[in-house]
Amino acid sequence: MKRLICIIIIFLAGKSVFTQESGLSVYGGWGFTVPHHAEMWNYIEKHGKQIDLTYFSDMHPDLPSGSNLRKALGFSFLDPGNPDIMGYGLSLYPQLHFPFNAEKRNSWFILGCGVEYNTKKYSDINYRFNSIGSHFNAFILLGFTREFKISDDWRISARFNWSHYSNGATKDPNYGLNIPTAGISIQKYFKPKKENAKSLHIYDNPNWQFLASGSMKQLRIEGPVYSTYMFSAEKNISPKKRNYWSLGSDLIFDQSMQDLLTDIGDSSTNFSDNIKITLKGAWNVPLENLHISLQAGIYLKNAYFREEYLFQRLALRYRFTEQLGASISMRSHYAVADVIELGLMYTLQ
Repeated sequence: MKRLICIIIIFLAGKSVFTQESGLSVYGGWGFTVPHHAEMWNYIEKHGKQIDLTYFSDMHPDLPSGSNLRKALGFSFLDPGNPDIMGYGLSLYPQLHFPFNAEKRNSWFILGCGVEYNTKKYSDINYRFNSIGSHFNAFILLGFTREFKISDDWRISARFNWSHYSNGATKDPNYGLNIPTAGISIQKYFKPKKENAKSLHIYDNPNWQFLASGSMKQLRIEGPVYSTYMFSAEKNISPKKRNYWSLGSDLIFDQSMQDLLTDIGDSSTNFSDNIKITLKGAWNVPLENLHISLQAGIYLKNAYFREEYLFQRLALRYRFTEQLGASISMRSHYAVADVIELGLMYTLQ
């Protein structure tokens, strides 16, 4: 599954070839790793550092509001503060840049999501490092940058990043790492090449979407790996809007639930405890053939309802045709990741 995630990320980044205005950015930042669990104080010893290299370009001008947005591909190097135990983080991640002012275009909110390789992980030898149990992890970056013009081709920026990586509970331990950094970046802008623009086919927003996905999760270190399957139906309730709202429901089969309930002292479990049913709402943003879906919902059926009653999901969906597409998403309970879901979708117009 990890290899397939990498292939999807690289494929989506490859769709950024078109350029209206483009450039290259180099960022250097200094910060710290957040000790959000008390045990993390055992190995966080120094301040964190980040170096980021990003290629960015404008969205296709045929896309509604597209010329105000940027798409980008970034490579990030992170030193969490103790390389001997925590290692280094190497990340490849597509990004979207949203301007705070569409006319000035000098202040940007950055949203990035991709894959991270951590050079160290938890093991019998490296047992102090109880934050990451796998080399490959999901990577999420939230950032803000303010550009100051030096010349027509060069900018200097003040920038803040919040970087997070974890494995979405596919391998325990999975506390994850949160590393805020602040620093300076330099941007080199290239000459626009509008003559290379090609006509963009924009699919109509869906009326209904049906999704099927699978994932893996682990509850304890060296414990069994469980499969989780999800079937979902979503209805567009604002069809006249480009960025649209939808309502839907998930049917989830989670093989870990009986063991989870047994671990917390419930001896009266049965097969139906593995089934979860949700009711959810979503805000969907189409960007060319890529859609971002931000979801929140409640469990109508969950045997662990006293701890897991609300959930959130960040989903990236790519439409290969009018009807068919692929999806990768992370479902979490507040700040605790539950699963990374990889699946296919079918669209009805």
